[in-house]
Amino acid sequence: MIDLKGIEVLEWRPSNENLSVVERRTCNTQDQTSTRPNTLYDDADDLQKQLDNEARDKLKFGKPKTIWVLHLPTPFPDITYLMTSRESRSVDFREPTVSFYGATTRAPNAVTVIDWDYQSQTEWKKIFPECGGRMQSPVDLPVQGYYRAKGARKLLFTNFDVKPEKITIKNDGKRIFLYGIWNSKLVPVVHGGAAHSRRYLFHSLSITWPSEHTVGGLQYPMESQAIHISSEYKSMQEALDAAPSDPQAFLGIVNIYKYGDHTQQGLKEIFDVVLKDNTLDASGIFHPLNIFIPPFKDYTSYQGSLTMPPCTESVLWLVRARSLPVTRTLISAVHRLRDPYGEPQRFAVRMTQPLNDRKLYLFNQK
Repeated sequence: MIDLKGIEVLEWRPSNENLSVVERRTCNTQDQTSTRPNTLYDDADDLQKQLDNEARDKLKFGKPKTIWVLHLPTPFPDITYLMTSRESRSVDFREPTVSFYGATTRAPNAVTVIDWDYQSQTEWKKIFPECGGRMQSPVDLPVQGYYRAKGARKLLFTNFDVKPEKITIKNDGKRIFLYGIWNSKLVPVVHGGAAHSRRYLFHSLSITWPSEHTVGGLQYPMESQAIHISSEYKSMQEALDAAPSDPQAFLGIVNIYKYGDHTQQGLKEIFDVVLKDNTLDASGIFHPLNIFIPPFKDYTSYQGSLTMPPCTESVLWLVRARSLPVTRTLISAVHRLRDPYGEPQRFAVRMTQPLNDRKLYLFNQK
């Protein structure tokens, strides 16, 4: 249990509205963000160079020179069910199968890997060496110690309002995945902000419960991760192949959900399908991506890895600074799900990984 007494705490609001500034909760409620000097960088170009250098060289850094505080969700949900056994167990890797971010042998972005399970995650590194690396994800986001990225370019979500030709939802027994098919000229793209001028194309959205990323040691009822591939690569496999020489081949967007009096619209749409069909592959909703991944302005960023094997350390993670709502009723229903083979679904998450002196950046955009 972390003692937050005497520490300034920022609240993650259960709203899907795009707020223009990060409010600091102090005794006099004065906004501190505009009076702090920018002691790190003068423009976004220098910031991106720093991010690239950290990822490429994997250097060790000292303590941040500027202290910033991240929003914390409140109230913290009481979820005693959230951890499966963390004891090391023998690895039961079966025959090779397509099991990466929900890809199938018929999908153009299919990637063939060895099957794995969360119960043996301490043994992943024996089969997937990068799972034992020093820049792994998820991480526990600390209450303080952030570099403020002042003057950065605006984070842009292009084509997020374009309806797809098809949306597919998959339940692979580990996570819920969402895929979409768009016209090749209208694929959703993220660029700007921490991503600088690099363009990242949407690949998939996955949902875990409880959350994999934590904040100040606190874990939340649900998390979504949207994986994007750098536009210079034509497939997930091509990006994985290039990852050893490209430290930011992927961009991941994290939305953390806390208990509220309603469920965010996109999340509700997904589970309306999953809870009704509970099948391996279901289609039927054709909303634009911004329903499932609402664009945002305030976020924190760090360099990390994919949170499941092969744990590739080439991901620039953006964590939305304000949580989204989910009801306790939906979470209870989700825990009654069965896997695609009719067995009780045993969801788990990857344990948080050490930061190992990685820097975290806070972006506030008006």
